[in-house]
Amino acid sequence: MTGWGRDEFPIVGDLYSVEARSLNHRFLDISLRMAERFSPFESRIRDEVKKRFSRGSFQINISLTSSETPELKLNLPIAKVYIKAAAELNEKLGVKGDMDVGALLRLKDIFSFERKGPVSDADWEPVRRALCLALDQIGEWRIKEGAALKQDLISRLETVGSLLSRIEAIAPKVIEAYRLKLKNEIEKVVKDRVDESRILLEAAIFAERTDVSEEITRLKSHLDMFRRFLKFNEPIGKRLDFLCQEIGREVNTIGSKPSDVEITQTVIEMKGEVEKIREQVQNVE
Repeated sequence: MTGWGRDEFPIVGDLYSVEARSLNHRFLDISLRMAERFSPFESRIRDEVKKRFSRGSFQINISLTSSETPELKLNLPIAKVYIKAAAELNEKLGVKGDMDVGALLRLKDIFSFERKGPVSDADWEPVRRALCLALDQIGEWRIKEGAALKQDLISRLETVGSLLSRIEAIAPKVIEAYRLKLKNEIEKVVKDRVDESRILLEAAIFAERTDVSEEITRLKSHLDMFRRFLKFNEPIGKRLDFLCQEIGREVNTIGSKPSDVEITQTVIEMKGEVEKIREQVQNVE
């Protein structure tokens, strides 16, 4: 499921932003992009995401938003060395000129900017607080998307259930139609010498070979379980994924048994709905 969240936090005069994005994924995948100074917090950041989510592809970015002008440090010992060297050149070699401030400012190695080192353990709390706020925003996005997704799944389950009821009503008629067809075919050949018991035996064999009552019962059970899972207030994506496999297996078995055009067409419709359900389930937490 998709989502986006952002918040900011200060550290020693610098302002950073945490931006979190989530996309659909069968498993939990976390990718981090941040300055090297935040490397000590990598495992903690991953743990915060895992506390809240069990599925999805997450991109966490920590970037500098604004910064105070770094302090300029003067290396006085090196500056004195340059001044002393200038005086010696003047005295011993007769080089004209004085070492003034302008000349010193052109010497880059006597100046340096104070560099910020790695964060300390005390800096984790502002990072954690901003990260949690960003992840909470993603959670709100996913709740809204999840409500719409739930209604779509319920609607598709009802469609599958309706198609299954159609097959359940047709299946007994297929056996009777086969019995009548078999009887007519035999009558064409042997006319008055029709063995009714033989016809009943053939019809019974056909009925056993094409019986889908067990598959219908199991499929109804899977659909009921799917509906129950949708009422749970906990991660159910992986369980629904497994149920989709079982539902698909029963539908395929039903399609492989009866030699009836209407049932075959109905099974094709069911497969289309089950495939759409399977695709949507990949988005379920």
